[in-house]
Amino acid sequence: MAPTKQPEKETFNGTRKLIRPSLAGLSLQRRRDPGVTEDPLSHATLSDNHGVPESSHAEVFYFQKQIQQQTEMTIVMDDGEELQGVIQWFDKCVVKLRVGRQRVMIYKSCIKYLYKTSDAQQHAIMK
Repeated sequence: MAPTKQPEKETFNGTRKLIRPSLAGLSLQRRRDPGVTEDPLSHATLSDNHGVPESSHAEVFYFQKQIQQQTEMTIVMDDGEELQGVIQWFDKCVVKLRVGRQRVMIYKSCIKYLYKTSDAQQHAIMK
């Protein structure tokens, strides 16, 4: 005679049950609400920097290399002013430059371009 199965008790056996909320009600609500026009997944495609293209990390690598080597840099500002010094620190928006005994923080948005001071001296000699 085969043993009879006893009703299983609800015990935790190590597996978890996946519970997904019903999205049908939410999508109907969004269709009815004329104020909501954006795609519910559109936030996934937006970056934190609001339209600025993703970085290739080349800028970070370049700055880190110049900081490690203590390279004398020339920074040309939007208004034409030139600052010469050694980059000490940088972040997403600012570059900290040591100019003599002073420390200057420069917004990256105000920088027109920058180059190694030694490169400019070599090119001037070659001309």
